[in-house]
Order: sequence, then structure tokens, then C-alpha cells
Amino acid sequence: MSQAHDSSKSQHADEGAELEPRQAAALLEETRLRAQRQFDARPPFLLLTGAVIFLLAFGAVWSSVRGQDPYVGPTGWALAVTYGGIVVWIVVVVSVVRRAANGVCGLSRKRRADRAGYLFIILAYSLFQWALFHAGASRAIVYGIFPASAPWHYCGAVPFTLGAVREEGRAMVLGVVLLAIGIAGALAGPVAAWLASGIGICALLVVFAVVQFVKRSAQRWLNANRWT
Repeated sequence: MSQAHDSSKSQHADEGAELEPRQAAALLEETRLRAQRQFDARPPFLLLTGAVIFLLAFGAVWSSVRGQDPYVGPTGWALAVTYGGIVVWIVVVVSVVRRAANGVCGLSRKRRADRAGYLFIILAYSLFQWALFHAGASRAIVYGIFPASAPWHYCGAVPFTLGAVREEGRAMVLGVVLLAIGIAGALAGPVAAWLASGIGICALLVVFAVVQFVKRSAQRWLNANRWT
């Protein structure tokens, strides 16, 4: 009788011992996925929304300058639609990323450094545009080719450089694509540059959204079948 009781007790202990590693592994996986979500806070719907906003925003500017001869520049309402829509989208994206990154050590300092870097880039961009105007550059350059294509040179140089330093292939690819969009816009001329930039950024964000959706669906499927 005592032997049977000891055997049953030993069996329960073995089951508990087998269960603990599983629980530990599940907890570790859950922690890893939570950290991945915090660092990869780019919901596909936000990327698709951004794709539509950029296409409509740059399309509005293209519509306002189409047929200008000589080229004068975008109208006030087109610029308001363009920069207003983009700023709203950026604010939403920043709030989503900030909420996803809450509680992650070291990110607040990194966010401050990122904001300082972006502000410096915007300041340099504005000063360079003013310098072009002051030097007597044509309106087609100051209010057409430069604002439609130059931002993607800035935005592309940053991830490409960081990707090369950190040996991150995805960042380098992103940088190359953004630089290609900027070059295509510059070659397209002051009018078509706006449309080329809108279509290029829209396509880029759609591709990102699809990749993100596929990655999340695959990860969800793996999590659902891992412990079955």
C-alpha cells in the first residue's frame, strides 16, 4: 500500500517536473514576442493608411501645378492638404510606437536622440531650400524638384548609412529604395516629380504593409501550433 502511494507520488512529481520546463519555455516565448511587438510597432493598417495619405497628398500638389507654364509652384490649398495629412499620420504613428515601447528601458533616451536628429534634418532641408532661392535658382527647382525629391535623399541616406554601419540588410534596402524614389522624382521634372514621389512612397508603404501582415500571420500560426 505504501509502495503504491510512493509510486503515485513519484509519478505526480515527474509530471510536475515535465510541466515546469514547458511553462518556462512558454513564458520565455511570450516575453520574446512582447519585446518584438514593442520594437516592431508598425501595424499594417497604419502603413496602408500612410500609403493612401501620401498618394493623395502628393497627388493634390501635382494636380495644382499641372499645366503651369512657366512653372510657379504649388498652391496654398495643395500644400495645406499635403503637409497637414502627412503631419497627422506621423503624429498617429509616433503615438502608436510610443505606446508600444512603454516600459522598455533605454528607449526614452533613444527617442530624444532621434527627435533631435530629425529636427536637425528638417532645419538643414529648410536652410538649403532658402539658399537655393537666395542664389537665384528657378522656381521649378526651389518649389518643384527640390521639395518633391530632396526629402527622400535625406530619408534614404540615414537608413542606408546606419544599415551599412550595423550590417543590417533591410535598412540598406530601405535606404536604396528611398534614394531611388528621390532620383526618379528629380529626373521627372518639377511637375511630374510630385506624382512620382507620391506613387513611389505609396508603393513602398504597401509593400511594407504586406510584409508585416505576412510576418504577423506566420508568427500567429506558429504560436497556435507550437504547443499542440
